[in-house]
Amino acid sequence: MKWNTVAAILLGVGTLAACKATKITSSWVADDHVIKPYHNIMVWGILPEVDSNLRKQMETHLVKDLVSKGYHAIASLDVYEEKAYKKLTNAEIVNEFKSTGVDAVMTVVLLSKEKEEKYYPGGYFNQPVNNYGNLDNYYSTVFERVLIPGYYVSTTDYYWQSNLFEIKNDKMVYSVQTKSFDPYTTELLAHENGIMIIKNMVKKKIIKNPLPPDEQ
Repeated sequence: MKWNTVAAILLGVGTLAACKATKITSSWVADDHVIKPYHNIMVWGILPEVDSNLRKQMETHLVKDLVSKGYHAIASLDVYEEKAYKKLTNAEIVNEFKSTGVDAVMTVVLLSKEKEEKYYPGGYFNQPVNNYGNLDNYYSTVFERVLIPGYYVSTTDYYWQSNLFEIKNDKMVYSVQTKSFDPYTTELLAHENGIMIIKNMVKKKIIKNPLPPDEQ
């Protein structure tokens, strides 16, 4: 087996592992929370400016997932400019939401982004060699496949927290933390994170699945 074939196998394994990169690490619900038909949910990504594209992806996917359940939701970037909140105090932000008819805000916060490089030592590839020709060919085939060289793998882990605030009461009613392990793309990260959060919100009876038409 040629080295490029071995590399393809390793790459394939890595790609498969990345297909399920996100998991929920913890969640919390307010003791007195009662499920409500929120009519206007704003998804607000709070990320460094360097991650503005990721913020847009996170907001967009979570909005689509809420809409799929029958809720009206909108991304903050579709309403406000990226730096708009920096000009307002906390109280002014809440008043701004109230004045625009927002009754709940779902934040998406990037707690940390950790990069790590790991070294994986070489090893032996133990699949039998089905080459029964002459010794010369057998030797060259075996030599190429018995030892896989060591290699480095760089990974990036994302740690997230999302909170649901009811604007009228200015109160947090739900919180969830997720971890995304070295996602294949940030688009996949945003897609998986949104799905995981919505499933958890349904399970914890934060939102209905789906929201009945007469409550939309």
